[in-house]
Amino acid sequence: MVRAIVFRLHLSVAAAAGLVILMLAATGMVLSLEETVTGLAERRYFVAAPEGAQRLPPEEIAVAAGFTATSLSYRSDPRAPVRVYEGQDRYARVNPYTGQVLATGSGGLERFFQGVHNWHRWFNVSGASVRRARAVTGAVNVAFLFLLLTGPILWIPRPLTRRSLTDVILLRPGAKGARRDLNWHRVVGIWSVLPLAVIAATGVTTSYPAVGDRVYPMVGNVVSAGAWAAGSASIGAGLERGAISEDSARVPDSDLRAALATAEAWAPGWRTLILNVPRPADSEVRVEVQAGRAGQPHRTGVLTLDATSGAARAWESSADATPTRRAQQFLRYAHTGEYWGLAGQLLAGLFSLAAALMVWTGLSLAVRRLRDFVRFQRALRG
Repeated sequence: MVRAIVFRLHLSVAAAAGLVILMLAATGMVLSLEETVTGLAERRYFVAAPEGAQRLPPEEIAVAAGFTATSLSYRSDPRAPVRVYEGQDRYARVNPYTGQVLATGSGGLERFFQGVHNWHRWFNVSGASVRRARAVTGAVNVAFLFLLLTGPILWIPRPLTRRSLTDVILLRPGAKGARRDLNWHRVVGIWSVLPLAVIAATGVTTSYPAVGDRVYPMVGNVVSAGAWAAGSASIGAGLERGAISEDSARVPDSDLRAALATAEAWAPGWRTLILNVPRPADSEVRVEVQAGRAGQPHRTGVLTLDATSGAARAWESSADATPTRRAQQFLRYAHTGEYWGLAGQLLAGLFSLAAALMVWTGLSLAVRRLRDFVRFQRALRG
């Protein structure tokens, strides 16, 4: 009796939310490849790094972009161009050795991934509709979580025998039609239910801020406060986190070149440096230092420096964030797998593919069931 009720609820929710879940799974799978694909595409802008040549000062690179720069993004690879930003959307790729502008604005590939992002988050709508669309995707995440929790009740066979268990945990290549769909639905579901439950649950906290506000304090007490420890032996030894001596890290240069040199020496293992251009009245420069890939806040820190001398003033990492903030970042990037780097992203993509396959086979089974029901009713009337 209970199993029958669970089945009807499972079927009803799947029929109502299945197509949207399929869209979220498909777009999630595409987005898992975004950083890898765009990183490979970015190589077409790489330049030959002359032997022994030094990069132009940040001030000259900013001027070469042709607009008022607000930040400069450096990669550790000496061949990579410097991205010069005005705000968040406008940017140019500049040759760091000659000042030549290699490209401006986002290319077709980046616009494609931005469109996929918009579909995944809010059905690619705009304006006031975004909030309502996010509520829908949040509700679908709740529905998907319900399907994942009720699925094992239906997938685990009764009676439990060796043969029936094999049908649930192993694919049967020779199966066809409904038997094949049911076998794939069960097997893929059993092997991916836990990571997919994590993806769905973290998606709910992202879509519903009120839910996140209740979850973050609890998760924050579990997420480790440990963070990437930056600071070279010559600059950071013996200094307390978040309070750096004015006399340490002084360099003979000045202005943004001095700030950049200090940041590079402060974090020898850096992967990306984002130098925020100070306003004329500012006495400090903030440099975001990333040692990992995007979506790894525990490997990111912000170095604050004197705008004139380049002396390091303060270092802030994820260990300095509040438990609530750490939980927010963790859940945000655990949803995409980015928190665990490339391996996490690829696994998230693989499980997104698994979710798409589950939805497809589930809807196929539902359509077959509906078709059989219609045929049965016609037979009764005939």
